[in-house]
Amino acid sequence: MGSYSPRHLKREPKVLNKVGRRSVAVAAAGAVVVPLAGMESASAAPSAGLAQAGHVQAAGHVQAAAGHLATSVRVGPTVQYGSRGTAVKTVQRKVGGLAVDGIFGPRTKAKVKSFQRSHRLVVDGIVGRHTWTALGGYGSAPTTNPKPAPKSNSSIVSIAMGLRGTPYRWGGTTPAGFDCSGFTQYVYRQAGKSIPRTASAQAARATRVSNPRPGDLIFWGSPAYHNGIYLGNGKMIAARTPGTVVSVQNLWGNHYFGRI
Repeated sequence: MGSYSPRHLKREPKVLNKVGRRSVAVAAAGAVVVPLAGMESASAAPSAGLAQAGHVQAAGHVQAAAGHLATSVRVGPTVQYGSRGTAVKTVQRKVGGLAVDGIFGPRTKAKVKSFQRSHRLVVDGIVGRHTWTALGGYGSAPTTNPKPAPKSNSSIVSIAMGLRGTPYRWGGTTPAGFDCSGFTQYVYRQAGKSIPRTASAQAARATRVSNPRPGDLIFWGSPAYHNGIYLGNGKMIAARTPGTVVSVQNLWGNHYFGRI
């Protein structure tokens, strides 16, 4: 004789199975994966020293791989609409086309989103780890060393006056001896300005001026056959003729002034 089970207990497991399956199905259908909107680092585990979207943290470094090479990129603090400061200025400078005022306003956000779109990043207008990396890092834009500024015309006069007494020498271009254009070329070179060798070529390079200032060139003839350096007050300094020395002289004859 088999064991006896009440009828209501025999059906109960089936009822529970149906309820259990239905509950699992409902739970699975109701499970929604909610993305972390606006967070560039949502797909990556946060690590120390790296800026994460939604939080302002100290600048760190991230390894940006390019093929088999990896370079260290400095990551700036996360900045977004409403942020202010140096990091915002860096972003504005790097994306370009913006006033670099350090204020993350609507135009900056639009530019950042455009940059993100063109680089296939999350287009949220927030500059986090990935956007900093695409921008080339937080470091300031490279600058070129400025060329030293040419010395002023007062330096030209000072250099020229220091060569008084140098003998005239035809074709001379050194303090051992000068002709007229060799003297002017040497003085200008010492002042950081490159000019041609002959008087006629120097006149062709120069811009004629009617209001000369000390240090300008003064010429005779067209094409020019002689020149010197104007000192002001009707005076000049030049290497004039064989048998003479570089000296201060009065202006004479028909002349004109040129500025280089």
